[in-house]
Amino acid sequence: MADEDVRNTGDQQKTISVAILVAGAPPKELVEKYGGFEVMFRNTLAEAMAHIPRHKWHPKISLHLQAFNVLEAEFPDIAQLDDGLWDAVIVTGSPASATTENVLWMDVLGKYLQHLVLEHPLVRIIGVGFGHQLIARAFGAQIARDKDHAEFGVTKFKLSPDGTEILSPFDKETEWALQQAHTDRVIQPPSPVEGDPWIVLGGNEATDIQGLALRYPSEAPPLPSSVKTSSFVVFDVDDMVTNASGPMPVRGVHVLTLQGHPEYNNQVAQDLIRVLASEGVIDQSVCQKSLEDATQSHQGLECGKIILAMVGVEPATVEVDLS
Repeated sequence: MADEDVRNTGDQQKTISVAILVAGAPPKELVEKYGGFEVMFRNTLAEAMAHIPRHKWHPKISLHLQAFNVLEAEFPDIAQLDDGLWDAVIVTGSPASATTENVLWMDVLGKYLQHLVLEHPLVRIIGVGFGHQLIARAFGAQIARDKDHAEFGVTKFKLSPDGTEILSPFDKETEWALQQAHTDRVIQPPSPVEGDPWIVLGGNEATDIQGLALRYPSEAPPLPSSVKTSSFVVFDVDDMVTNASGPMPVRGVHVLTLQGHPEYNNQVAQDLIRVLASEGVIDQSVCQKSLEDATQSHQGLECGKIILAMVGVEPATVEVDLS
């Protein structure tokens, strides 16, 4: 699948490489109008990049995005991971259900994610929607299909104290809202990874686990591209850029998942709801309310900025005299 680049300005050059693990496609009506999940993510991250204030002396960031169709067993090459050529992976949404057992591509994706976490720990992992559920399933969580707890359109949820620290470090919000479109949900946290527990970022009455995080043992491990390896190293990032502007708490997060979809803008969400209603996935009785909910404000842009901060694109928060 095609490569894409997103850039912002500066004198020095730094490239951050992100693999988008595409786990299916939206309905064809949306693909024709908006593109696939990988296009939506590229647009979301480009908009987020444009809204991150940077010092003029910050390095120019080139965000290199490449999509991999995991249904066709496309994945970043292990040798490239070993050499630090991939900094992060994003697992997209999917029309598939994470409750379904014995689906080869899902099982392979789950094993690949386990391998990434354990053998390439400097690679950051992000999952949204189905990606959130599949990551949780890969590490032992139970996923349930429950139409009575389905959520479509902008949905609010309470942030846990850890959720506020990670997702809203500056504004200290205790509630977030994201576009949602799901009938499956994670009903228990995954098992600890090498003794490290998963953090529940927040939840609401319908979905107790709206997001998960797995922390590193240190606050800002370097990106693989900075140290030319994806193996864990014992030192944190220590450079002028980081010291001037961070590190933000999300820099210490290894895996970040969200049930919501920051890549959906309001029009995408409304069109998706209409298609799903026409297919009987959403009852007509709740379709109109879901369409109204999809017009509400949400933290999709802020979420995009948090994902970028996770890979080191942090905002300028203090002025530093370099003269």
